[in-house]
Amino acid sequence: MEHSYLTDEQREEWKNLKGNFTTTPNYIDLVVGIWNTISWYYKPYMWRDYAFPRSFIEDFTRHFYFPIHEIYYILYIAILITILRYLYEKYICKPFVNWLQLKPINKKKFPESAWKCLFYTCTWSYCVYLLHYRYNYFHEFYLIWDDWSPGMPIPFDIKLMYFVQCGFYLHSIYATLYMDYKRKDFYVMLIHHVLTMTLIFVSYATRYHKIGLLVLFVHDITDVWLELTKVLHYFGSRENGKECPIWEHAASGCFIIFTFCWFLFRLYWYPMKVLYTAGVVTAYRAYDKGCGLYGFFNGLLWLLLGLNLYWLVFILQFLFRVCSGTLNNLHDVREDDDDDDDDDDDDAKSQSSKAKPHVGDKQLNNKKKI
Repeated sequence: MEHSYLTDEQREEWKNLKGNFTTTPNYIDLVVGIWNTISWYYKPYMWRDYAFPRSFIEDFTRHFYFPIHEIYYILYIAILITILRYLYEKYICKPFVNWLQLKPINKKKFPESAWKCLFYTCTWSYCVYLLHYRYNYFHEFYLIWDDWSPGMPIPFDIKLMYFVQCGFYLHSIYATLYMDYKRKDFYVMLIHHVLTMTLIFVSYATRYHKIGLLVLFVHDITDVWLELTKVLHYFGSRENGKECPIWEHAASGCFIIFTFCWFLFRLYWYPMKVLYTAGVVTAYRAYDKGCGLYGFFNGLLWLLLGLNLYWLVFILQFLFRVCSGTLNNLHDVREDDDDDDDDDDDDAKSQSSKAKPHVGDKQLNNKKKI
């Protein structure tokens, strides 16, 4: 928010804050920096004329810039992604899983994971190109705010990334409801998709696109390894009951990489690069330019961290089951175990009835004799 009513003394106090951040933060720097920034930013004299929700709406509309024709582009991209996924699953994935003779339950799950693995690999690779070859926001994150201004033009290569990602998560809301295999964190995934799409949408409209690139970079890499882990796991069990241990070993190796990436990208770099930049650096380097929506935008980012910690519980539970020997093979810890068990029971019954058709005949003949 742009506080035009600040006194010269208060403006001088803000100038003294400049430079009071580190370019190599740790967790302590994050907590202390957030506390100091919030304590300063929400002092009573900074908000004496603030009236919710009127002031929030005025602040939001002052910083929000999203032409209507660009919203149409996102809708078109979401529809295109849905059509491409449908064609990919029908004409590539389904014939492939039938040829491999995967278990029926894995035939249902494989197309979803294969599609997501392909998409995240493409988008993350493009994000790496933007952050490491076109721009240097990852290593010099403290410079993100130096040229910020409301409604500033966004380079086409970043705009393309944003439109595709926003369209994908809009598609993901539809896919979670009507296309994806239902899992026990169904509602959490819906919240995640809505939250992520809102973050992408708002960060673009308020010109926080550089922060948005960092968010996409630290999150998509874990999705690549997670979906690849699932794909390899589905290869391990065939329709005829044959097991292929080599695929389980490969899936286990990918899961180890996934776990490492989860801790490094989502639980270390995300707080150090994204939360610190958005929560601390922005107050020192962009406040004088009218950088607003501090609480709203940072609240969404911290909520995303909460979801990362929520899924960390599933990962730790999975690792505990592996270490304790209660898990025989790899499976998606997000899935409903009862569904898998029911499917396995049905397969076992089906195979048993096919293997011993004469048992029922003998019993029927005995009854007839009686």
